[in-house]
Amino acid sequence: MTELGIVDIREIIRAIKSFYNYDFSNFALTSIKQRLERLIIRNNLSNAENLIKKLKDEPDFFDIFLHEISVPSTEMFRDPSLWRWLREDLLPNAIEKCIGKFKIWLPNCVSGGELFSLMILLSETNLTDKVNILASSVSNKSIEIIKEGQYDLKKIEVSAENYIRSNGSASFTDYYKLDRYYAFRDTSLIANVEFNKLNINFDNAPTNVKLVLFRNSLIYYNPTMQDRILSIISGSMSASGNLIIGIKEKISGVGSNKDFELVNEAESVYKKRITG
Repeated sequence: MTELGIVDIREIIRAIKSFYNYDFSNFALTSIKQRLERLIIRNNLSNAENLIKKLKDEPDFFDIFLHEISVPSTEMFRDPSLWRWLREDLLPNAIEKCIGKFKIWLPNCVSGGELFSLMILLSETNLTDKVNILASSVSNKSIEIIKEGQYDLKKIEVSAENYIRSNGSASFTDYYKLDRYYAFRDTSLIANVEFNKLNINFDNAPTNVKLVLFRNSLIYYNPTMQDRILSIISGSMSASGNLIIGIKEKISGVGSNKDFELVNEAESVYKKRITG
């Protein structure tokens, strides 16, 4: 088992900043430590020094690094009560009131679980043609895997149960085919999704977004970076926009409190605060 110390982690972060101008210094230390250790083992690198050397000598490896350092969604339709609320309340009502296309942004796509869940919901409610979906990832490899539809077979059973509890109107088996090691989701669902690579500092966020799905992600940043990201997300949203951050997280920072107001405590949904 590779054990990284604080000095090792700081050296890795410093090297990445020097080689690629990506700054991981505001990521939560405990979380990034675990992910770096897992990455070193997975790539047979033994220690921090070998990882730094590989990052320096093999620029193509950096995109793989970004993919493997990211945290994938664990299952589809996670927290079914949220998806029921989106299906039966927020999306039909908000989209009906929207002039033009309703823009939805998923800033942190790694495995595609949230994206495919959303696209299934939109398809079943006949809302697909009324939305623009933007899916962002820090890694081109993540985008490639999502576009292939690849999904871990071990997550199928719990995802199917979540789908039923979210009031899905078809059969979950309609949306994937089984292979030996993976399930492959129906990629026609994401045919009109716009994908883009997002810098880890969120420097190229979109504009005029009506709904942001950024669930279970803030925990991986320190408070300084949390406030920065929330400020950027607020700036990307329209006046009536909603932000969903996941039931285990709350917006509590002094800076971010001025940008958002809580509108659904049970599902941790916030609306952009309108300032005069």
